[in-house]
Amino acid sequence: MAQIPPEKLQEVRDRADIERVVSRYVRLTKRGRRYVGLCPFHSEKTPSFGVSTEKGLYHCFGCGEGGDVIDFVRKIDGLDFVDAVKSLAREFGVQIEDRPETPKEKAQRTRKQQLFDVNRLAGAFYAKCLERFPDAQRYLIQERGLTPETIAAFRLGWAPADWQSLANLFEKKGVDLELGLEVGLLGKSAREGRIYDRLRGRVVFPIEIPGGMVAGFGARRADWVDPEGPKYLNSPESPIYDKSTILYGLAPARQEIRRSRQAILVEGYLDVIALFQAGFHRAVAGCGTALTRAHAQTLARMTEEVITMYDGDTAGQEATQKAAMLLLAEGLRVRVVNLPDGEDPDTFVRRQGADSLQKLIDEAPSAIDFFVARARAAQAGGGIAGTTRALDAVKPMILAIKDPLERDVTLQAASRALGVDAQLLRRHLGAKIPPAPKAPQIRAPQTRQARVSPVEIAILRRVLEAPAETLPTLESNHAFDAFQHDAIRMAVEAARGALADGMKFDAPQALDRMRETGADEGTLTEIRRHLLDSPPAPDPVDQLVARLMESHKKAQLARLKAELLKNGDLSSLERASEVKKLLDPNA
Repeated sequence: MAQIPPEKLQEVRDRADIERVVSRYVRLTKRGRRYVGLCPFHSEKTPSFGVSTEKGLYHCFGCGEGGDVIDFVRKIDGLDFVDAVKSLAREFGVQIEDRPETPKEKAQRTRKQQLFDVNRLAGAFYAKCLERFPDAQRYLIQERGLTPETIAAFRLGWAPADWQSLANLFEKKGVDLELGLEVGLLGKSAREGRIYDRLRGRVVFPIEIPGGMVAGFGARRADWVDPEGPKYLNSPESPIYDKSTILYGLAPARQEIRRSRQAILVEGYLDVIALFQAGFHRAVAGCGTALTRAHAQTLARMTEEVITMYDGDTAGQEATQKAAMLLLAEGLRVRVVNLPDGEDPDTFVRRQGADSLQKLIDEAPSAIDFFVARARAAQAGGGIAGTTRALDAVKPMILAIKDPLERDVTLQAASRALGVDAQLLRRHLGAKIPPAPKAPQIRAPQTRQARVSPVEIAILRRVLEAPAETLPTLESNHAFDAFQHDAIRMAVEAARGALADGMKFDAPQALDRMRETGADEGTLTEIRRHLLDSPPAPDPVDQLVARLMESHKKAQLARLKAELLKNGDLSSLERASEVKKLLDPNA
């Protein structure tokens, strides 16, 4: 792995605003001197995730995940350490000249960048082509009602019907055609091996990821070119595109989702765009795939409520139920907009207007109420068989709710609505369907939690916050060897060295030094938790150091007594007496 000079790492940590970085993924609320929100690394309903801008640290008191701003970017974006540092360096203006990468790392990074460059070139080409093809413009502006501003905002384009327009452009620009094949922009005929434009004759929807890069494309059939072809073509999986994790429209919607605390989930690209143009800037959709657990987890990190707005037909209702189950399993509130049969969000908002759609949103029932009502309709006049069908319709929704109390309240409401005894419904749920599978979570480290003295942590905090005052007091009392915990002692020693060199030493550096000494993750988690959450000790520094020395002497006495009991060593007894006199001169 390429290595980055320590001074550059520190510059990145100093410049990177951890609250700003974390806020891209977590809706944070100021609470005292820190920010809190729902942990992005495990599912929870009550915020246990904290961020301290003063210390440059984050920590989850639920699952134990924590670290500095580099750790956060590395874990949340799935990057290695070097790529996380470089990402932050680019964002916050730090120039880095790192040591050479391994050949494999360099090849992987170069390949990904080449793929992004190919998509960028193709996207610009498609956008230019749209300007030159009146039929494509007419389709978007007249048939779909989009304004030029909306078209530009979503970088929509047109792939010419010619079989080799894009391939010819790549050859002219010296682009390896294999790159175009890898991201699905080009295809190759099986018989002749001929290269052709895979998305030809289609309206193109670039799929952006954070940072504005294009990871893939969706492409809609143009009926005036080919009325018989597949309605949509989408980019295949590639090193830069995973449709199971990417939500279309999230880049422009992210800020509004956090502000409004609500996301609107739709099915298609044009649904997202039509709602955006109508003023609903919080709509997202899957990229040619049904909602996945990863999608639901992404939404849960940013908001508390999701409005599902799928097509009003039978297939749309089935998709709504599946999506609602995934969203409920992540602790989200879910409400359902029931569009008229034959309508989708795009057509509805164009025909009925934004006010009518907002009314549907305001009146949307909870997912549970919606599906209980459907179950009651299916139950009507059906006798026992109808009741069984109704129970079967609601049980997956109830079991998707993770919170036991909320699940029980919902079960009681469903039993009343269906006219079924609650105990009977409970037995029916338990007997026929196992609990919904839990989402994968990053759990707290299973390592042993080391016992760390509160006074040692209090002194470490003082060292980090006021080294010029604290370190001389430790020096004058010969207290550096009095720390019982090796990791803290090494961190304090490192701070002393940094002060002597006139350099800064902060909490992330302290944790790095402790990690280098072999401190287990349980210990680091405990120390990080105290640094982030515990109030500063009110005692003066000299009193803290006196308590440290007293604790050290007591520990010495305990060790000596243990030696005496084990070995019957008279010298140990004499030394124990000496230490006891130090503790109590009158003994």
